[in-house]
Amino acid sequence: MHPQVTEAFREDGKRLRALRHKRLQALHAALPKRQRIALGVQGQVDGQTLCLRMILRWNPRSKSFGSFLTHLPCQRDPLEVICRADKWRWQVDLLVKEWKSYATLHAFDTTTGAIVEGLLWTAIAAAALQRFLAHMPQLLMEVPMSTRKVAMGAVHVLGDIVAALSHGDVAGLYAALEAASTYLACHAQRAHPKRDRHTGRSQLGLEPLMRDEDVIAWAEAA
Repeated sequence: MHPQVTEAFREDGKRLRALRHKRLQALHAALPKRQRIALGVQGQVDGQTLCLRMILRWNPRSKSFGSFLTHLPCQRDPLEVICRADKWRWQVDLLVKEWKSYATLHAFDTTTGAIVEGLLWTAIAAAALQRFLAHMPQLLMEVPMSTRKVAMGAVHVLGDIVAALSHGDVAGLYAALEAASTYLACHAQRAHPKRDRHTGRSQLGLEPLMRDEDVIAWAEAA
């Protein structure tokens, strides 16, 4: 695009007049590093003028600016909201990656719409069950769980759960869930929970919403 900067604002709202009406490539040395920056940029794409917002933030580890573009208006979505949404979007990307890696979403090979839809719902249901198995020991035994490790190890506990469900065996289901919680709590804990609270996904303060009564109600409904 080789965009031209039409507007520039610091995270605290101060307008950076010195950056206006210049090419973005020529401004990197002059960009402030202590605060995030919102730029209005304009460029030509396929003969059309495209106007977007560019969010820039300095990464002290890589010694470079990270950036992303959005068309959301600043009047409705300020810089802080955009940056929070970008963090949440990354969680969506990780969820889709989980579907591909551990719910066989990557293995589908069909162009029939109805089959594709059915396989997608099956993969999502499998992923939801894996997340339940991750949140259950985290809640009941108060240990931080890795959804990736749970997805990898779910094959060792799902058999007894599915068998109890298929036979309507409530006592067997409770026993299977208790055994699954114990097994996963021992073998699928997060490797670095303290680090995650500072630099990983836990820094957003996200916690599972499931409560004790939710686990009991799910088992009884099943």
